[in-house]
Amino acid sequence: MTWSTTQAWCWSGPGGTETLTLQPYRLPPLGARDVVVANRVIALNPVDWKLMAHGHSAWQPGHVPGVDGMGLVVAVGRDVHHLAVGTRVAYHTDLRRAGSFARHTQVPARALLSVPEGLSDEAAAAMPCPALTAWQALAKLPESAGQALLITGAGSNVGHWIVQLARTRGWRLFASAGARHHDWLTRHGVQAVADYADTAWLARLLAANGGQPFDAIIDLVSSSQAQQLLPALGYYGHLVAVLGRVEHNPLPAFNHCHSLHEIALGAAHVHASDRQWSQLVAAGNRMLQQLVSGELAVPALRKSPFAALPDAVRQLQQASHGEKFLIHID
Repeated sequence: MTWSTTQAWCWSGPGGTETLTLQPYRLPPLGARDVVVANRVIALNPVDWKLMAHGHSAWQPGHVPGVDGMGLVVAVGRDVHHLAVGTRVAYHTDLRRAGSFARHTQVPARALLSVPEGLSDEAAAAMPCPALTAWQALAKLPESAGQALLITGAGSNVGHWIVQLARTRGWRLFASAGARHHDWLTRHGVQAVADYADTAWLARLLAANGGQPFDAIIDLVSSSQAQQLLPALGYYGHLVAVLGRVEHNPLPAFNHCHSLHEIALGAAHVHASDRQWSQLVAAGNRMLQQLVSGELAVPALRKSPFAALPDAVRQLQQASHGEKFLIHID
């Protein structure tokens, strides 16, 4: 089997994992600014099952889902000069194109991260989507060492990365998460943690901040919750909504002067300039190096073989507890 004719899990239409079938797949002709990666490890993300359920305007039956993976470069387009065949890379790819649920994936060269020596395939694959999303979320906030940051849904994969990155920047951290995550969050510098199942969780965290509102909030739950959190945000505060967009600030204008932000990593493939991609890739490469040094760590990993990919997607959808689901290519 050559890279041009590979094997992939193909999507037949909106629905669950029953829409996936493993079949031969022919990659399109190699684009001038693209590379082909022979995948070693595929990483699963919530966006995968969400798009499988609802579809995408660019998808047709036979589309290959998946946005994250890592492996070896096996072919480069004629305009790609910074990568060579055999280079070890990780990636978050354009969801409009055939994705990572395959033995080979064609990826925009500008989106590739360089996997350093000393880092496992698994750790590299676990990083792109959640870590780059976390970096984007924190990039919306001013550098404010010593100020109070509330992270809601901090037990998620993205929350795992936000906590670690925010700690290195000197924020005072407060978080909501399920009880199973409290010990890890406390050990990683979160000043106070509350269980989101407790109806008084927000009041408890405000009290832990001395009764003062937060300087910034990153919400990893929903746009409706993000909007409800605005009264807990202080004057000139920043709210970053990762899983939805706050369309309207219910508080009076020219009052708290809140800044509202949205995150859309996938939109970078459509709208970001080469300069912006260079910045994003540089940030990703730094985080990969921080994994090698031990300054950052990946969450707990759950590994499955390529043949069991639909089962792993189903498990991620039904019972994710903050682990990262990975697929090994045999």
